[in-house]
Amino acid sequence: MITARMEKEINNQIKAEFESAFIYMSMAAWSHKNGYFGAENFMWKQAKEEEEHAMKFIQYLKDVDATAEIPGIEKPNGEYESLLDVFEKGLEHEKYITSRIHNLAKISEEEGDYATNDFIQWYVTEQVEEERNFRDVVKRLKMVGNQANGIFMIDSQLGER
Repeated sequence: MITARMEKEINNQIKAEFESAFIYMSMAAWSHKNGYFGAENFMWKQAKEEEEHAMKFIQYLKDVDATAEIPGIEKPNGEYESLLDVFEKGLEHEKYITSRIHNLAKISEEEGDYATNDFIQWYVTEQVEEERNFRDVVKRLKMVGNQANGIFMIDSQLGER
């Protein structure tokens, strides 16, 4: 039911999703170290969500009797200049993941794999939300600039996620 090309590309995406989780874990650790406990909470939840995305891909491969490959993951960068830098890099990463998801949708169309294309559509919609979440925080952080009260308020709101 699934082509070898599609199986390979989904396995590549599984790695990208786990890498995303590690990136957000490093952002959570940086946030904690720097006293941004709301951002820390936000990033731990984001990391968990990325792991869930990877697991959905793994389950899909199992469902179509394909082979899921569990990747090795390299240590992500853990240094950031500011909370704004963290969220700008998060937004940049989500845009990268969106491009990968769109490529999966394209490949599934090229392969005539309608089941996989239908499965991928959930991720297409999910990426709109993912980018919006990061973009909204970036906008708010840019509005307050270096004002400690504004950053503190945004960080507190991030803890409510």
